[in-house]
Amino acid sequence: MSGVGITFDETHSFRDWGLRLKKIVIGIPKAKTEYVSVPGMNGDLDLSEAQNGGVKYEMRTLKFTFGARNCSYERWSGLLSQIASDLQGISKRIILDTDKGYYYTGRCEIETEKNNDVTAEIVISCKCEPYKISVDSSEDITISSGSGWQKVTLDGWVHNETLRIVSNAEMKVRYRNSTYTIYTGENIMYDIVLYKGVNDLYFQGTGKVTLIHRGGML
Repeated sequence: MSGVGITFDETHSFRDWGLRLKKIVIGIPKAKTEYVSVPGMNGDLDLSEAQNGGVKYEMRTLKFTFGARNCSYERWSGLLSQIASDLQGISKRIILDTDKGYYYTGRCEIETEKNNDVTAEIVISCKCEPYKISVDSSEDITISSGSGWQKVTLDGWVHNETLRIVSNAEMKVRYRNSTYTIYTGENIMYDIVLYKGVNDLYFQGTGKVTLIHRGGML
């Protein structure tokens, strides 16, 4: 995979470290399950989705194997120190060149092996949050509804983070029969819970808003 790599925050594995990506392992997070044994009942009572709005997941593991060529023992020692200083034990935003529209968030650990004076292998493992999140997440909209209501539709992800609305004027927004006041500046809309699929919001007022809607999938 010449030239293809992984970005950890602002650092790219090939362009900044010269590492050639050899292998990618994307772990699928396990579902958090809860079963209760009930006397007189066949099987168990499954409470896995009884609370908190559906299935929740454990952390997931990403593992990247890299090769370093023309890597003497002296160069390997310096390269290893550089990578470890940047990554070891640190939480990073991780973007794969093969999936640039999404990022993972996880804490990194490094392993390495070298048995000759030419090549070396470096393995970076990342314990990540279960969902990969969309990189592009904002939308600018002009609201000019006056005393009426202007509909804005958001496409919900499988996983939706809390909606944020940045406005240059005070106005109102209605969602699922509840109305909220939007103030000038950034508003974190904890009470607006977005769902997968179509989500219709209705704005009343005049001004410009930026909808910051982050979400993703497994």
